[in-house]
Amino acid sequence: MDFEQADAINQAIRLLSLRHRARAAALLAPLGLHPGQEALLLELARTGPMIQAQLSDALGCEPPSVTLMSRKLDASGHIRRSPAPSDKRASVVELTDSGIALVGRIKELWCALGEETVAGLPAETVAGLPGILNTLTGNVDSRRHPHGRAGLVEQDRDYEPSALGFVREHVEQIMRTGTTDGVTMSDRPVVLMTYRGARSGKLRKTPVMRVEHEGRYAAVASNGAQPTNPQWYPSLLAEPAVELQDGTVTRRFLAREVFGDEKALWWRRAVDAYPDYADYQRGIDRQIPVLVLEPVTSPVEVSSTRV
Repeated sequence: MDFEQADAINQAIRLLSLRHRARAAALLAPLGLHPGQEALLLELARTGPMIQAQLSDALGCEPPSVTLMSRKLDASGHIRRSPAPSDKRASVVELTDSGIALVGRIKELWCALGEETVAGLPAETVAGLPGILNTLTGNVDSRRHPHGRAGLVEQDRDYEPSALGFVREHVEQIMRTGTTDGVTMSDRPVVLMTYRGARSGKLRKTPVMRVEHEGRYAAVASNGAQPTNPQWYPSLLAEPAVELQDGTVTRRFLAREVFGDEKALWWRRAVDAYPDYADYQRGIDRQIPVLVLEPVTSPVEVSSTRV
């Protein structure tokens, strides 16, 4: 690509970004909102209550920015924050009745802005725009790195610890000792899953219950019987390449969600490994997703890594 073409592309993207944000700000101002706050409200409308750290990952924002937005929206009465049952140091964020009503108005404005932005384009071009724009975003996201060049474990400079205290402590112990053997939940063994946040691009590490059969594993998205899926679930659907450490052995896997008879089979294996899963499912309305992790590399012994 020569300079003239590159400059034309870069300038067009820069101007679109600036003008779209300014137009969004003008539309949101009568609602008492600033750009970014509408994304937080829309995300809560899509997913239901979320732990604030999960909300940060979903929005692709740094935690301090989400904290500031949450405080302002809480003060305005549009959201409610309360201590998470699993970790009192974390906050669960949910919409209030005022927030739910406001989301309806935001959706109307967003439809108008979308139509205004793509005016004059053929319908087939409009249909393909989300895919094109997502590709462009991924191309310039410096936090993302191709998995084919280096394993996720080798990219610890991108690692962002969990905001949940008990998760962070378990991960630190595994990284310090080099094995999952010393970490349990309800006296049951765990494995360590390493993956990329779908929107943040940050490296994440999450212990999950050990559900293994003939070299394959199941990742059960129970989220401790919370009403919403864990933050790793949409990340694995969007980017299924993960690494899993079992004891001192690490493999690379591809994740896929299972359904029907295959899900029923793996669900029985999961309940055998961790009986509380059955109680979790009885206590919530959502169907707990199950993903199967299938190995794509030979096992690799890992040494102790200090944190």
